[in-house]
Amino acid sequence: MVAVSDDKFAATRNPIRAIRKRAASRRRQIELPPGPVGRPVTGVLREFRKDPFEYLRTCGASYGDVFRVPLPLLDVVAVGTPDLVRDIMCDTATYSMIGHYAPIAHRLFGKTLPILEGNPFRERRKLITPMFKHSSLETMAADIVDEFTVRIDKWAAHADAGEPIDLQHEIAWLTMPAFMRAMFGISPSDERIGQLDHDLRMLLSTFAAAVFLSPAPKIVPWRGRATLPAAWRRLSRWIDEQIEHRLVNPIEQVDMLQVLLEARDEHDEPLSRQDLIAELAILIAGGYETVVASVSWTLALLGTNPEALQRLIDEVDTLDGAAPEYADLNRLTWVKACFDEGQRLQGHPFHPRIALQDDVIDGYLIPRGTIVGVSVYALHRDPRWWADPDRFDPTRFTDTEVASARPVNAFIPFGVGPHRCIGSQLGYLNAQFILTLFFQRYRMRTLPGWTPKHASTFSTTLEGGLPVLLDRARSQAR
Repeated sequence: MVAVSDDKFAATRNPIRAIRKRAASRRRQIELPPGPVGRPVTGVLREFRKDPFEYLRTCGASYGDVFRVPLPLLDVVAVGTPDLVRDIMCDTATYSMIGHYAPIAHRLFGKTLPILEGNPFRERRKLITPMFKHSSLETMAADIVDEFTVRIDKWAAHADAGEPIDLQHEIAWLTMPAFMRAMFGISPSDERIGQLDHDLRMLLSTFAAAVFLSPAPKIVPWRGRATLPAAWRRLSRWIDEQIEHRLVNPIEQVDMLQVLLEARDEHDEPLSRQDLIAELAILIAGGYETVVASVSWTLALLGTNPEALQRLIDEVDTLDGAAPEYADLNRLTWVKACFDEGQRLQGHPFHPRIALQDDVIDGYLIPRGTIVGVSVYALHRDPRWWADPDRFDPTRFTDTEVASARPVNAFIPFGVGPHRCIGSQLGYLNAQFILTLFFQRYRMRTLPGWTPKHASTFSTTLEGGLPVLLDRARSQAR
């Protein structure tokens, strides 16, 4: 185990921070976290970028539950137990989503839920939360199922032709219009869906690189329509058009767009147009991209676990081919367990917070300004909480004795604390409906030699997509 004090290259990565950290450690007589030394200037960037998922998992096994990750310019510390996860994710007075960079972020992007803190955050979340409660979800469930059904039925052409289909790509085209219709009363064209998907993925990949320490997009051209600024301009312009259309054509029922338009801040002022655009962009991205990633992982893992898959099909068959309804969600317990196990193995390389002040974690000094976070991937595969952790086993979530013995924060697919994903229940609803409708109609075969690999995107998608061959289910055979 190598201590920071022995890291002779620390000053080459961030000399001012290195001096301050060592001075604070000596003054308070508290050690800084252990971790790898790395190289001058770049630290362990090469190893981290190659595979951030397994690298942080390996570091946890080597250096313990609190360890540093030496990266260029950054002071990064990872924690690895459920109690420590709770401490940093729930203590908003000490750890912040955006920290001292809030004024810059607000000026550039607007004041949106993920980068708000304190009372403004609580007020905004209170405003949006009712749209994700059970009563609201029950109201929009029929529209979501209807949108899913129309689009999933179109996949039959691929099954009949015997040609491969990328389910990850198709699920994006499935979830985005359903979310738009249910939340905003908008029905974008297929051409628009394609453009929105492209622009949002570019923005989310870049955001993941900056905030979650994921590798940056391999190619971000700076000229032409494929640039990051162009993607944001197209997305914000389209959202602005939807706002203008609603202002001119108000509706009687309440949806998310109407809630935000009628919102007032602490000064009884409506949200600025910049804040409206930013909030809607975040909601659209979070409402579809996270589902795309997690459902794709669940399908990929079911494809290589025939016993779990057959049990899921048997449960789906209890609906006798009828379209699932909101009331059916509580019956589809194995479908939900498979989705949870898919989310567990999907994981995420790093969920960060910024230390607003000096702190001590598990006996180690965490200086102000340090990025502190958890590798969800490593936490979800820790053998202390998960027996045979790399194996796909949905009974982890149906066996009440096993589930109750597990620490509360050992499983955090939607985060934990005040910033826990506001749309988690909508995520489960979408996933259970998609899996049910899909297996009512099809059986799938992954291509020979294909194995799922993690892609370091915002929601950890599958590298290269999910290419499969579809067969019609017997009940759907022509």
